[in-house]
Amino acid sequence: MSNNDFHYRIIKARVAETLVKELFQNCGYTVFEYGMERTVPSILGRIQDKDEETAKQIRSMPDFVVQNSKNGKLDYVGVKYRKDGRFSLSDLIEEYPYKNAIFIIVSKHNIKAITYSELKEGKNIQADGVNLEEFPVFDLSKELVWKYRRYAESFFDGVE
Repeated sequence: MSNNDFHYRIIKARVAETLVKELFQNCGYTVFEYGMERTVPSILGRIQDKDEETAKQIRSMPDFVVQNSKNGKLDYVGVKYRKDGRFSLSDLIEEYPYKNAIFIIVSKHNIKAITYSELKEGKNIQADGVNLEEFPVFDLSKELVWKYRRYAESFFDGVE
């Protein structure tokens, strides 16, 4: 299977998003679907190669807004699958509009998080990202994060 196949990439992204959504819900968060696939689903295939500013901003919408049930705090969450676990500011559009977004990177071997602010400071997920169960912004069960990490290992085993 070609890693450049649009539909193959979409499927991998949706598996990663589903893992993260289910994890947050199991940890007591309310998860609101937010990304372009949910708010403007009919546009998905029409803007994949467009370079206009509006198309870039639509493609960059975070996947979720999550709300902590204990304190009501809301956070934008973007979920990315990366086979190699790599993610940095260069993976985002210039002038990324969601300055308070948090990115959760799902790989075959880990689930890590990093803020947009940290990326803007020149940090990257490999060196500076935090394992999701230790990420201070969220109140997640370490046991559940580890369980979902095993799910990711299982689902992404052999995936390009």
